[in-house]
Amino acid sequence: MRSGSWLLILSLLVSAPAAARQSAGGPLLRTRTLVAPAQPGQVPPLALHVTAGVPTLLQLEAPLPPSTPSLPAGETRIRLIPLSPGSWLILPSTSLAEGEEVPLILEAGPNTEPLRFTLVTRREETDVTVRVVRAESATEDEAARALALHLLATPPARVALVWPRTVASAPGYNRVRVESVLWTGQRFFATASVRDSQKRAPPWRLVQVRLRATLADGSHLEWPAHLVSGSPGVKGQRYVFTSLLPEGTSHPEVALDGENAPGRFHPLPEDEEPRP
Repeated sequence: MRSGSWLLILSLLVSAPAAARQSAGGPLLRTRTLVAPAQPGQVPPLALHVTAGVPTLLQLEAPLPPSTPSLPAGETRIRLIPLSPGSWLILPSTSLAEGEEVPLILEAGPNTEPLRFTLVTRREETDVTVRVVRAESATEDEAARALALHLLATPPARVALVWPRTVASAPGYNRVRVESVLWTGQRFFATASVRDSQKRAPPWRLVQVRLRATLADGSHLEWPAHLVSGSPGVKGQRYVFTSLLPEGTSHPEVALDGENAPGRFHPLPEDEEPRP
């Protein structure tokens, strides 16, 4: 199929209402905005969900620099069609096997860390448009950091504002759970703990917390939270992550990423009454 035909298909997908892009018997078609990590080399790659026969538009928004994309040598199932500097169509000829990940690297030149992605196929959803934006540069909110450090120093029983729930795990090794969530207007502070379940296993380290919320048009906004780490203890480690929930968004979700393993999104606990 010619690239002009792909562009026509893509324009039809993008023009449809975001909340209603469900093909008959197929995956939900998503529009996402990702905030690029400040240090891409220290966190797991961002996942892009691709499916055979569905073009995915990947677009870097200024001031992110134009980049050169690369796939593994010999990878013939996926075509990358440049549309403009910093914009490509990703065209898979076949869906990837369950659990398979294909790395996609965007090199921006010397002295700039490349952006790293992994292409995966999930039956429940496919990305049709992915915008990658840079985080807004701002002076760190010292008051928010001070409260985060205070929560780390407080015994867990003192800050159990929301009933704890497990939101990520590494089977057989660790349990990661959100202990409490404190909401102050649009900003929240969440305390999470990592408990090692095997003494001989290497400690699991939380390196990034990603947040996702739904915009009014049904598309997703994803961005990293500010993470403050506590001192490692005998049984594990505690963390506090904090962020502002953007105006006009709803249904916040959280994913906890280890050094080499990105977490899955789960609902962020909101206002609830603790169970007896």
